[in-house]
Amino acid sequence: MGKLTDVEEIIMRCIWEYGEEMPFLQLGKELKEKYQRDYKRTSIRTYLFRLEEKGYLTVEKRGRQSYIRTLIAVDDYKREQAGELLDVWFSGSAKEFLSALGGRLSEEEGRELKGILNDMDFD
Repeated sequence: MGKLTDVEEIIMRCIWEYGEEMPFLQLGKELKEKYQRDYKRTSIRTYLFRLEEKGYLTVEKRGRQSYIRTLIAVDDYKREQAGELLDVWFSGSAKEFLSALGGRLSEEEGRELKGILNDMDFD
């Protein structure tokens, strides 16, 4: 999976939040409404071309309209990013990562996390 720039990540978030297939013109509206980013169509096309090259999406023209379809699921991207975070900042140690989160978890989140860990099969 290719590394995304901040702008590319915002674009992908818009598309993932919208659904499987997004009309090209809708992307500009979503970027402006949700992220206060007002890009020209040519700039959006450039970003989409780069995201296509990186294998994140495809743009298909049907008639006069273009549609954007993701090729990578948001959950796969999140897993990849979490793995990179672990490797870079916590030497691959989930234990160190969870320890760092300890002070930021609510009591309810702590219980839920404990339940998730209890349900995992470590054999």
